[in-house]
Amino acid sequence: MPGRPLSILTADSLVESACREAAAKAGEQAVSEVQILENVSQAEGLEGLVVVDPRVFSGGGVHEWCLKFLRENRALLFLLTAGNTGDADGLARFVGAQGALGLPPNVDDLASRLASPFGAPTGPRPVPLPEVDARDLEGTLAAALSGGEDEDVSDSRQSFLAAVCDSETGLYSADFWRHRLDEEFKRSNRFRFPLGICSFAFDGEVDDGSLLDIASIILTDTRDVDVVARFGLNTFVALLPHTGPEGARLFVERVEQRLSELGLEDLVGDSVEWNTAVAMCPDAELSNSDAFLSRVLPAQLA
Repeated sequence: MPGRPLSILTADSLVESACREAAAKAGEQAVSEVQILENVSQAEGLEGLVVVDPRVFSGGGVHEWCLKFLRENRALLFLLTAGNTGDADGLARFVGAQGALGLPPNVDDLASRLASPFGAPTGPRPVPLPEVDARDLEGTLAAALSGGEDEDVSDSRQSFLAAVCDSETGLYSADFWRHRLDEEFKRSNRFRFPLGICSFAFDGEVDDGSLLDIASIILTDTRDVDVVARFGLNTFVALLPHTGPEGARLFVERVEQRLSELGLEDLVGDSVEWNTAVAMCPDAELSNSDAFLSRVLPAQLA
């Protein structure tokens, strides 16, 4: 793997020192150069590895910035936090970062992530997060995003949540999911790791309770790195990073079986029949993430 540049957005000398030490420990084969950025405007157009100190952002807004930055740039981003890293890690991944690290970052932990092709720690796997009921998801995220902040920042967080969540199921919105798909599609093609997407669709409409049951079943079979969203009235999609064809096929089979066992009826009383599709990349025939997505979406949504 060729070395990648490391950009550190911070005004703290302790953070800078820890990052430089981690880069040296990761080696030149992982980090080709290190640069320090003291303000957000210098981060435009960055690629490679990026460490972000949230204190550079006056008045909050670091998560919104990360979301926009990662949509426009090909980079692996690590978000620092002064709070509990376990709590912050989920929110960091929620906006597309590789994860959250303490302030200042632990040198060994950061070095391990910098040396990884995908920005992941190479040590023992973290303890899996507890499963979350889809009906509680929106409230949990709202509390995490708005707790302990002044009214203006809280309103901003609530607006952000509305943009990335489907209000009826608690799953991600189609727009946010497309952003994550584009991110993972680029990473899959750049680093040549397998990426699967799959869809579960039915004709007609169902009531709100049935929508929550569907979302809950799909979430039960996903990992914390998978991303599930709702498209339109009756289509659900799942993004499966680092999952090969066989793994994606088995995932679809398990979920489809459990969905069929629900015995759902649509609003006019007809039995719900499920249509599923799976697609994989890297694939030389796929020019972009939209072409990838079109392989699994129903014709009316493609």
